[in-house]
Amino acid sequence: MALDLIRAQILALFFLSIFLGIHLIVFTMALWAQIWANPARGKKTNWILVAISLVMGAIGIFNAALDVHGNIWAFTTENPEVFLDASSWGYVAGKVDEIVPAIIGDTVLTYRCWIVYERRWKAVIISIILWISAVTFAVFVVVKSALVQYVNGINNPALTPFIAAALGCSVLLNVLTTSLIVYRIWMVTRHIRSQFQAVGQTRLTYVNRIIIESGLIYTISAIIFLFTALIQSNAIYITGECFVQLTGIAFNLIIIRFDQNLAGKQSNERDLTWCMATAPSSGLSSDGTTHETSVLSGPSTITPKNEP
Repeated sequence: MALDLIRAQILALFFLSIFLGIHLIVFTMALWAQIWANPARGKKTNWILVAISLVMGAIGIFNAALDVHGNIWAFTTENPEVFLDASSWGYVAGKVDEIVPAIIGDTVLTYRCWIVYERRWKAVIISIILWISAVTFAVFVVVKSALVQYVNGINNPALTPFIAAALGCSVLLNVLTTSLIVYRIWMVTRHIRSQFQAVGQTRLTYVNRIIIESGLIYTISAIIFLFTALIQSNAIYITGECFVQLTGIAFNLIIIRFDQNLAGKQSNERDLTWCMATAPSSGLSSDGTTHETSVLSGPSTITPKNEP
């Protein structure tokens, strides 16, 4: 039996509440790691990451408030058709809420890839094209749905191709860019295996695992969102709400996992992995060494085997 609009909205609010709770927990932990834990260890607070976490957290809360407002409006007026009013300010704001976290996440990922490849534009040119395409299609969906009153709301066939294009570009960008980052780290790990202490290989392998796992959270949620859009199911209201929260969760988990792993390590070991995971100001060189300074920490070094 097809999922009707009322049940879809109730389920969306239910799952949104669960993922918002998770988002707020990891959001608080990420802020604690950046603002309190780092200074206690002699590391500078990365205010860019703090700002991104705050923006994603605010968007997650605002998105939940919009969903509650929409449900109250529909049930007090006894008119469920308000859920299909794509021209209402709440509907438009909700769609913008779904777009902004994805744009921020894709931007950070592309920047990280650019840094890892030593600021080589050739490495990220395809990612940039996909980013521009995703943003263009997403903005078009919001503007067109606001200007034209569609009977089926977001599931109108006129909007489906553009929604699918926006999500498809975002998924491709994440798969491609994450693969490039992982490949680069893997190549460097192979190179330093015979030249540096075992810690270098272990730490970079851990970096790869975190990047892959966090990337999978976002990519899988985006694919499910894309699938519900393609089949024009009312489940899109559920997947869309969850997608907003999962984007912020995936971003904050990177910060948290590195903080937990680095808490008991030597400072030179911490700086190497943190540099790779949180967008350093210079990346890995082709000979496998790390350049000086990450945006989160000071210079990092690795001790060669043959040196005292």
